Amino acid sequence: DTNPGPLVCEKDQGGSIDASPFVAKDGTAYLYWKNDGNAVGVDTWISVQRLSDDGLKLEGQPKRLIRQDLPWEGNLVEAPFMWERDGVFHLFYSANDYGSDRYAVGHATASSPTGPFTKDPEPVLTSTDVAAGPGHCALLEKDGRVLMVYHAWDPAAIGSEVPGRTMWLSEVTFDGRKVSVTPPSTKLPAGL
Repeated sequence: DTNPGPLVCEKDQGGSIDASPFVAKDGTAYLYWKNDGNAVGVDTWISVQRLSDDGLKLEGQPKRLIRQDLPWEGNLVEAPFMWERDGVFHLFYSANDYGSDRYAVGHATASSPTGPFTKDPEPVLTSTDVAAGPGHCALLEKDGRVLMVYHAWDPAAIGSEVPGRTMWLSEVTFDGRKVSVTPPSTKLPAGL
């Protein structure tokens, strides 16, 4: 890559953060990101744009997918992660204040990686008595099981530098367009 600049940087929208690449089962690559609008007092959007085959350039025009418009989301959406399953595109994202127990993981679905997306009305992963403010997730598959990796605070030390946010693992199950995420627990999912 000889490009001296970033692939995307929406300076007038607070900049662009949380870039997340995704390759659909048909081989098409996309880049998802969030404009950092909450830093400059404008809406935050999760956007997508197609990537070139070598992954080094954006092609076409960006498309805005979702913004903070549900009460639980507070003033931002961020941290997009796309997962394709049985022809449904599942967009996981985080919302609200990352330094609080209100931070949580949301979920939206579409029939295309570029939308339109329909959000679940409530988050799919929220704080518990052992983990506060879970968010910024990624999914992986192991032995046919889908697992979500994310970070969360110790409820007694929200926003602290030590121990800071730690990594957590929960199991995800799918039923068409619906998902269920096992709440944070100090025990690993069975069989891991």
